[in-house]
Amino acid sequence: MAQRDRLRSEKIYIKIHQGKITDESENLPEANKMTGFKRTDTISGMTFSHGGRIYEAEKNHKRRFIDFSASINPLGIPLNVKNKIFREFDRVLHYPDQRDTINAISDYLGIKDENLLVGNGSSEFIYLLFQALSPKTVIIPEPTFSEYERAAGVNGCRVRFLEMETEKFSLNLSEMDASDMIFLCNPNNPTGNLVIKSYDEIKNLPQKFIVIDETFIDFLPDFSRRTFIRYAVKDKRIIIIRSFTKFFAMPGLRIGYIIADKDIIKLLKNHQIPWSVNSIGLVAAKLMLKNKKYITATLKKIEKERKYLFDEISKTGCFIPYPSVANFLLIKIIKKELTSSIIAESLIKNGLLIRDCSNFRGLDDKFFRVAVLSHKDNVKLISSLKKSYKNE
Repeated sequence: MAQRDRLRSEKIYIKIHQGKITDESENLPEANKMTGFKRTDTISGMTFSHGGRIYEAEKNHKRRFIDFSASINPLGIPLNVKNKIFREFDRVLHYPDQRDTINAISDYLGIKDENLLVGNGSSEFIYLLFQALSPKTVIIPEPTFSEYERAAGVNGCRVRFLEMETEKFSLNLSEMDASDMIFLCNPNNPTGNLVIKSYDEIKNLPQKFIVIDETFIDFLPDFSRRTFIRYAVKDKRIIIIRSFTKFFAMPGLRIGYIIADKDIIKLLKNHQIPWSVNSIGLVAAKLMLKNKKYITATLKKIEKERKYLFDEISKTGCFIPYPSVANFLLIKIIKKELTSSIIAESLIKNGLLIRDCSNFRGLDDKFFRVAVLSHKDNVKLISSLKKSYKNE
């Protein structure tokens, strides 16, 4: 896109609130209408950054950290799976072949291969959808995963923001204006709740495409009932994005997949760069899906430790955790003199990283997010959180 067109696209930001649409772009400071799209740059005043920057933190502070900022399965990759991956290492001598992994995923989900495409993490598909489907308008709830907005801005798409109800972070989809696309993160990041629970909530939406990001759906024991996959294979408007990053603890291998009508899959494949997933990632994904003990252990572990964190944080009197079905908790700070940056800096001194949520649309410096980790790590987090507000 030409520089002039990019500048123009950055100024078109609309918010929907209680059925009303207002254009916010003219109220933004001129200094915030930036042109770069680096990971920490801004588009219309929005800063794009993520958790999981542990290597950067360890380099800057010259110490080791426990990373609560990235919501990754604390069980990691099992040793027996690692050994099997190493035995397959010679696959890097040849170009990657997705077919066996696609077969494994389709068997796991009970769908046909023709409805599935594997890619370089879920993020690749967020950008690929804009490139292949060329939406002119997109609706994005707030707060939610920031890459939807960033991808829209990069591709010159007009964005409308749909505010969630403040206390429960619920969505009212009953009076939705038409658009080419809507993104629904389900469970939602960073709030941890299901924003849609049934097909009836979305079947009459006026959008051409309904993109449901199910990156965290595997953490629900009844995910096969909660997922919208069965509708994606028969409703051409519904597209599902999923990932191995969170549940299967593979953020560094970058592998995700998308489920849609076979014609949509063909279109996306035509726009996808060749060999976007490496051979080791493909092998690892296939092996992890077969590890039923790991899946069962993860569900048990996360449910137990999430409850522990929720209960202990609730007792502090300074923080309110929000109910979550995922492997993280969004936490609100209720002590007036505390902010998310103060909490984050205090925890850094104790070797802990959290996700400051002040740069999420719809949130402010009274919110932060923590991953559900091992019990030992979670106990340390609770202890450090208590120290953080007692020292203020």
